[in-house]
Amino acid sequence: MYLKVTSPIFGFEAIKSVDFVKIDDYFSRIESENISFTLLNPSLVRLYEIEIPDAHRTLLEIEEGDEIGVYSIVILQNPIENSLVNFAAPIVINHSKKRLVQLALDERSYPEFGLSEPISNYLE
Repeated sequence: MYLKVTSPIFGFEAIKSVDFVKIDDYFSRIESENISFTLLNPSLVRLYEIEIPDAHRTLLEIEEGDEIGVYSIVILQNPIENSLVNFAAPIVINHSKKRLVQLALDERSYPEFGLSEPISNYLE
């Protein structure tokens, strides 16, 4: 699914669109010509609730009934248990409107979400 990037992916501000590919219930991928990020559905591995700021809700064009997905970027390692998850800067997608933003969560409001947490902390 083609997505318009309406608020930049940190460090990749020139990217204006990506393709979203669902791998399974846990993992997805976003990619463009120059990048590929593996995404994790954080709600499947831990309690993960965030508030989407109004400015980003506007950029995502969120309306009642839209399908919204929240994802964490995974830095894959071999073995997978050594992979790291960024819970502090989620990717938020309005699947209904095909819009994507990346948020930077305020560490004072979300102290439990780290930038680089081992995925092994959440594997059973």
